[in-house]
Amino acid sequence: MNVILVIAEKAAVWEALRAALPEGDLVLHERDVATARRRVTTVAVDAILLDDSASQGEDLVEAVKDMAPGIPLTVLSAREDLLTQAALTRAGANAIVTKPFSYETLQEAMGSLLHTTVVTEASTPMPDVSRVSPLSLGQHKMALRWLSRLTNCRGDNQRLIQRLIEATADVFDSVRCSLLLEKQGVVIVAAAHGMPSHITEQLQLSFESGMMHWFDSHACLFDSLAIRSAPQAIKELQVLRGVLAAPLMDDGLVFGALVLGEKASGLPYSQEERELLSLFVRSVEILFERADDALLNEGSNGPTHHVLNNLPVGLVTISSDRKVTLINPHGESLLSVESNNVIGNSVQKLGSAFADVVLRAIADGTTRTNEIIRDPRRNVSLSVNVSPNETGGAVASFLPQPEEAISQEELAYSPFWEYLSTRVAQEIKNPMVAINTFAQLLPRKYDSEDFRDAFSRVVQQEVERINRVVETLFEFARNPKLRMQHCNLNETVRTVLSSFQTELDKHSIKLAQDYDPEIIETDMDPVFFSQALHNVVQNSIEAMPTGGTIQVSTCQQDNKVEIRVSDSGPGISQEDSDLIFLPFYSTKEQGMGLGLTIANRILHQHQGGVRWVSDGKEGNYFALEIPTTELSHADHPGN
Repeated sequence: MNVILVIAEKAAVWEALRAALPEGDLVLHERDVATARRRVTTVAVDAILLDDSASQGEDLVEAVKDMAPGIPLTVLSAREDLLTQAALTRAGANAIVTKPFSYETLQEAMGSLLHTTVVTEASTPMPDVSRVSPLSLGQHKMALRWLSRLTNCRGDNQRLIQRLIEATADVFDSVRCSLLLEKQGVVIVAAAHGMPSHITEQLQLSFESGMMHWFDSHACLFDSLAIRSAPQAIKELQVLRGVLAAPLMDDGLVFGALVLGEKASGLPYSQEERELLSLFVRSVEILFERADDALLNEGSNGPTHHVLNNLPVGLVTISSDRKVTLINPHGESLLSVESNNVIGNSVQKLGSAFADVVLRAIADGTTRTNEIIRDPRRNVSLSVNVSPNETGGAVASFLPQPEEAISQEELAYSPFWEYLSTRVAQEIKNPMVAINTFAQLLPRKYDSEDFRDAFSRVVQQEVERINRVVETLFEFARNPKLRMQHCNLNETVRTVLSSFQTELDKHSIKLAQDYDPEIIETDMDPVFFSQALHNVVQNSIEAMPTGGTIQVSTCQQDNKVEIRVSDSGPGISQEDSDLIFLPFYSTKEQGMGLGLTIANRILHQHQGGVRWVSDGKEGNYFALEIPTTELSHADHPGN
């Protein structure tokens, strides 16, 4: 396994390298040198890929080399002249890849560096035994209590795995710990405590080398401070932020490991604690019934598994601690999720609307039938049925809700097409008139250099206008699939507004911003939400061609967040206010009249919307609303 650190502002560079390298390699991503500095102090990095998108050149390369001396460095540069490449090489770059690049070029550059990487063993001091606290009787009692609880989890492997991690952190006072299990020839992190998910979810270790290979030969505790003859195993332990690891075995064969990080007290583990860890994992091994796959899905080839796989409805089971314990393949397809990303995690992973129905059913203890929710990720409606059970959990089944059918005749003779044809004809006719006029004059005035310059300029401008019409129609016609993320609303709004700075200065428009500091994060697709806000702000700018003021504020009201956009323009009349969100409706001479329509549609896909508010109390403004992300009972800070 190789560990590569990508320093790039855009995640696309990380994705490109992730696709170019073998699956067993771990690719970490940091946006700048400052955050990368903290990463290299905790993880042994084999190579660094630096994206010089801002063309800072040798200064940036020198900063990286000062941060990580001796680590091979590849630089992505937008400039391919020899002087620039020579300067980067002189500053310390071991390889340079110019943009645009192919996967093969990137793979070859990184491969040449990784093949020459030499893992050196740093001299690490042994633990100071005089500072090690003796094992207390309380730790023994705590371990016995946890083993009793774990015994009750037999038959529910996902719950057993999660509770085992909780027990390990509690008994051994570990800041972080992780459980490794073998799955189809590779080793994955089945559960972890105190570790970022972006590392645990993509990490895959080789079963034939590193820590697992060492356990196969020694079958005893692995201490990174005492054993220095296994550099690959040490590197894997560093990636997991661990200092101590114990193998999990079945009939003499290793099938996993329990990894412990530093203690919260800062003291090293005592000899008594190491002996307790050995006894603890021996007891845990008995609880695991080995199956063909490493995630211990019991009966994976039995009749129950066959029935679940072929159910024509989505099925999800939720435990008493509000975590997903099972989801069938049809459920994965309907919710656009993968079982390995949601099982063992909060029900919120299935979407806030779905989780809301489930959590209300569990809280009330009542069965809910035919609850209709809108899934923004697939832009479909689901009919959900939830039945709480005696253990405090629930079982949910769900199906797509049929959409209302529209007859072919209604579709063919809809007034929509009249609006569309009128607006498109108007928008294309104007630039075509200018192009046609100049084309007719070209044979007579070709010898005039001024005319040729004007002809070239006008044709390019008008072709660009036509292209904008086509792009707008394409944007309106597509039905995008949202990719929901947990985002900071205020930061997203700030980013959108910053993109308008040049245009605001050009039109002498002042921008006033007021953000609610208490606003919580919410689920959204940051790309499409930003597009919706961009369209609304652009509408305000176009309403003030001679200058004015735009005010943007955020606030939270009940279970939704609201972004208000107001301007000092002429406003919208009462008769127009009912029509502004209709496709192709516009009071301006130019424009397709789709900006507000697209914004409103995007917000509806987020289960929100855009409203025009006009009253005497708070003035006139556009209100963009989306629901907040509600915490499940298991996620609530009080639990």
